[in-house]
Amino acid sequence: MLCDLAIGILEEVSPEFEEGMLRWDVVDVGDREGLRRFDELTEKCSRRPAVPSIVINERIAFDNIPDMESLTEAVLQAMTT
Repeated sequence: MLCDLAIGILEEVSPEFEEGMLRWDVVDVGDREGLRRFDELTEKCSRRPAVPSIVINERIAFDNIPDMESLTEAVLQAMTT
């Protein structure tokens, strides 16, 4: 249920950005490919992300579900750095 909420917030925020500026993927830890991707993220982030988490540019930006304003702000900041 929490993962669905995180996905919903991403879907709400996505239209605020030009097409192609924001790309996001769901990592489903319930299948082999998702577990492989989760392990990659753990290595890149230097720690295991909580479920759900939002990772921006290989950094754990949120290990909880942010509000839309906080997520939008984090994405904008990541785009400028």
